[in-house]
Amino acid sequence: MPEVMLVEDDDDLRQATAETLELAGFRTHVFDAAAPALAALSPDFPGVILSDLRMPGLSGLDFLDRVRKIAPEVPFVLITAHGDVPAAIRAMRGGAHDFLEKPCQPELMLDVLKRAQAMRDLHLENLRLRQTGIEARMDDRLIGRSPVMCELRQRLRALAGVQVDLLIAGETGTGKELAARLLHDLSPRGAAPFVAINCGALNEAEVDRGLFGAGDGPGLIARAEGGTLYLDELESMPDGLQVRLLRVLEQREITPLGAAPRPVDLRILGSVKRPPDTLAAQGRLRADLFHRFNATLPLPPLREREDDAALLVAHFAAEAAARHDLPKPHVDSALRRRIALHDWPGNVREARNLAERLVIGLDTSLPTQGAPAEAPGQGYDAAMEGFESRLLQSALIETGGRKAEAAALLGIPRKRLYLRLRHLGLG
Repeated sequence: MPEVMLVEDDDDLRQATAETLELAGFRTHVFDAAAPALAALSPDFPGVILSDLRMPGLSGLDFLDRVRKIAPEVPFVLITAHGDVPAAIRAMRGGAHDFLEKPCQPELMLDVLKRAQAMRDLHLENLRLRQTGIEARMDDRLIGRSPVMCELRQRLRALAGVQVDLLIAGETGTGKELAARLLHDLSPRGAAPFVAINCGALNEAEVDRGLFGAGDGPGLIARAEGGTLYLDELESMPDGLQVRLLRVLEQREITPLGAAPRPVDLRILGSVKRPPDTLAAQGRLRADLFHRFNATLPLPPLREREDDAALLVAHFAAEAAARHDLPKPHVDSALRRRIALHDWPGNVREARNLAERLVIGLDTSLPTQGAPAEAPGQGYDAAMEGFESRLLQSALIETGGRKAEAAALLGIPRKRLYLRLRHLGLG
């Protein structure tokens, strides 16, 4: 059923217009002012807005400006008096779908609204198809057959469509940003920006311009308008910044340098590496900020995901082989056993690195669960060679096996890198 949000301050005209719309089959939501209509509007409203231009409080043009920020894809049709046509033309340039002059023939009004509704239906169908495609590829992005991963995918699907702020909790390498991106992509905000901020890289001296913006341009928060703001490593944000962020969560408002406060429409997702209640008790995460998030989504570490480690290594190895144009490696029984016994402190990221080493022919040793990384009583020279071996392997992984780039990354001559690789049995 087509829907209309009707905003008209004239009682008689509002009632007559609502009756015409309902007789034509429109489900009609009636408001006598723009403010209550804005409070009822959400980005996934499936219908059309029909609003008068001249109203007390917020005018039709002010209302249009707010709607474009909250629900930019909802068609907006303006009703104007004859003398207000120039204002209506400005509204069209500002994003209005169409305008109607008073007095308006019911047939013309219904025709305009039906065309606007058809456009809205097409947009929603395209969005549905896009989300269906993302859901179909979720298994390729969030890999795992264990029960905890199947449950996680179900929770992501359910939470994506709910416009609430969430805190994602998980160890390093468990895929917190991937989960945030899936929540964004599957939500009604999926076509709008996804802006990720590393809170550990923020400092109070730069935060005003970087986060909140200034006269020379918008900050990162404003760039997420209509979409999702993702705050990674929230516990590493200084306490003073946590206080200012709390205001954004509570009031959805920012104050750029040298400017008046302005509203922002966005969903906020945060992530922490440890349970948020523990961080709050330690004073690393403000309790009032933690409790402002509607819910916490925990991500399971790889050691709790049964046989997913072997599946991940095989998947990442196939990706790395294709990327480096190398044959897909064979995982022998000894390596499979080590994969099964390893406790994966680096989680999925560690599995990806192991697969990369496997493809480009580097050391694939893994300590078994509970085993020390170095043998007891190991001498200084052996320990230093072990450290150097891991350092060189890490540089080669980061540069995709390209030794010249690895040497530059390490700040050593290429010849020295080749000699050390040969000495350590790595090249």
